[in-house]
Amino acid sequence: MKELKLHLTYLRKPIKSIAILMIVLLLVETMAWSLAYPVKMKMVSEAGGLWQYIALFLRSLLIPEICTLYVLLTLLSKYHSVLKIKSVEANWPAIGRYELRLLPVILLAFFVFNPVTQTIRFLLERFPDYSFSNYWYKYIANTFTFSVYFKYLIPVLLIGYTATNLSLFSDYLRRRQEDEDREKAAGTITPQVQLSPPEPAPAVSRTYTAHLKGRNAHGELDFPVTDVYFFTVEERYYYAELSKGRYLINKTLNELETELDPFNFFRIKRDYIVNRRSVLNYAYWENGKYIVRLDTPDRHEIVVPRARMQEFREWLQGSQRSTSADESTGSLVFA
Repeated sequence: MKELKLHLTYLRKPIKSIAILMIVLLLVETMAWSLAYPVKMKMVSEAGGLWQYIALFLRSLLIPEICTLYVLLTLLSKYHSVLKIKSVEANWPAIGRYELRLLPVILLAFFVFNPVTQTIRFLLERFPDYSFSNYWYKYIANTFTFSVYFKYLIPVLLIGYTATNLSLFSDYLRRRQEDEDREKAAGTITPQVQLSPPEPAPAVSRTYTAHLKGRNAHGELDFPVTDVYFFTVEERYYYAELSKGRYLINKTLNELETELDPFNFFRIKRDYIVNRRSVLNYAYWENGKYIVRLDTPDRHEIVVPRARMQEFREWLQGSQRSTSADESTGSLVFA
């Protein structure tokens, strides 16, 4: 396992981390009751009863801090998107460097979430007697202090890195499952070696492949080829990428290139065949190379050399339909 593709499960879906926060707070509260029962009973009495104490706990602590967690995790997720952090090498030094890159966001997050958290706390605690001066001086101006910042620092570091490492662990389990799926599938789908393309034959009317069969860890699936974003090869195994996930198939890219409708599918690189419907856009990148972006959930990107771009543009414009019968009998030459 060389690298982990980052899905950011606990950052893009803060509700999962919020559930963990609630469980932790409830456990802490339970321990506080068991270790300091007289003190907690005094707090209940001062609050005016058990229900009043629970209401105070919810509006002064739990709900505002849920907002803190939500803002923090959203910032971390956006940070990954802006810097295009999509994967990390599967070794401890690389993971350490990756987590250090997140430190500035966590350290500066206070200045974003504090106004949100304090506003929610003000609305809940002061209802219905709202006063702007009370809100501004007590809940906003006087909370931007070193004491409040360092009060939040350790919990924010714990929350941020706990969510990040839970996401990493989830991605590790997902990658391991894919590897196990590959090993299981190897018993029924033999890895294919790319073969030389067949000799040109006279052009004849033909029917292109419309459906394929694939499998992953959850089972097998028959799917129309029009549902495939792209076909690719990794470690001599061939895959179809769909909205439902990645499926191992028993067709090589050479075979697919001759069996798929060339108007709808294009061999953009040696290791990629893309569906016309999935092409989102392309842009110049660097050193004479381009990035082709696909309309997949993770906006998959393919780096393409300049030599392939002219033919790719012509294919996107539909100029190959008139010659598709001729091209389907030959092979493509790659730069």
